Amino acid sequence: MKEAVAEARVPGSSAMTHPVAEMSASLREHRPLILLVAAFVGACLLLRWASGYEVLRPIDRLTVLLWMRFTLVGLALPLGYHLVYFHIAFFIGLIRDPESYSGTLTRRFGEYRREHITVFRVAGLLLNATIIAVLISTFWAFKRAIPLFHPYSLDPFFMHLDAAVHLGRQPWTLLRPLFGSPQATVVIDKLYYLWFPSISIIIAWQGWYGNREARLQFLLSYALAWIVLGTLMATVLSSAGPCYYGGVAAEPNPFAPLMAGLYEIDSITPLRALRVQEWLWNGYLGLGHFQGISAMPSMHVALPVLYALVSFKANRWLGWLFVAFTVVILVGSVHLGWHYAIDGYVSIAGMLGIWGAVGWFVRRHPPAKPHSPQ
Repeated sequence: MKEAVAEARVPGSSAMTHPVAEMSASLREHRPLILLVAAFVGACLLLRWASGYEVLRPIDRLTVLLWMRFTLVGLALPLGYHLVYFHIAFFIGLIRDPESYSGTLTRRFGEYRREHITVFRVAGLLLNATIIAVLISTFWAFKRAIPLFHPYSLDPFFMHLDAAVHLGRQPWTLLRPLFGSPQATVVIDKLYYLWFPSISIIIAWQGWYGNREARLQFLLSYALAWIVLGTLMATVLSSAGPCYYGGVAAEPNPFAPLMAGLYEIDSITPLRALRVQEWLWNGYLGLGHFQGISAMPSMHVALPVLYALVSFKANRWLGWLFVAFTVVILVGSVHLGWHYAIDGYVSIAGMLGIWGAVGWFVRRHPPAKPHSPQ
């Protein structure tokens, strides 16, 4: 009996042994993330009370929709992977050694399930989905309030800084000879949109990831990216971005030729980026519900950088794949008029800094080691 209780206290030891103890262990592992996001939500509610801004609603319909998406994808992808992997491995073993594998499918799957599909893992995934849904919906509440706290005023400064960094040229003019054709622009537009489904996929992966230290480092870095880069810095460095330059800056618009070229391509092949930009601008003007504009720093670039960092801990080629994805997003953010190039540069530096600081914290406060491989 003592041995069974001791085993239950170790995360991931069994899907059927003392599930309450395993759920408790998962809750303890997520404590830093829970406290961080709780503080973020608390700050949002406090500012709503102090300012009277109704847009500062951290929990709303978006929270529920995000939770449903993250939970569905987070359960379906890993469970589907394990079911397919187990059956392929089993039948390969059956072909190679029929006597040892014959009649043992149920028993072997039970052993596999107890090792890989544990209460500890499922509880972690559900906690993950809930916390991150609250995190992102709170971020959107803050993002809607950015022009209320700090009206967009820094676009001219960032435009001139962008030109200074690139030797007197606007970065989009440097990219147009390479990616200005309709075909290249359409490809970049489609690849750029992969940023959105990648959120759910990465959360599903990290929800079950076996390297507990890397997982905790990712989750805390992920939360801090939305809080520090996407909220605090975005408010202090309030800017709308090249696609909205003509609407927020009282000076000639150097991005008018860029946007005219994109709309010309859009007349032939619709570009998703332009539709989203229009929805956001209408929301900003009070003509729609799709609200939230912010350019500096770029969360579009920051998150792929984080994906690359955690991927290198799992597989070198996967890490390089996300490095390539980061480059595509950086190029697309400029070419499609979303961001100044320096938005991406600041995001890369900021994300590397957050990753390093969180790595130091996790090494000093590592999560409990699972009893069996996770």
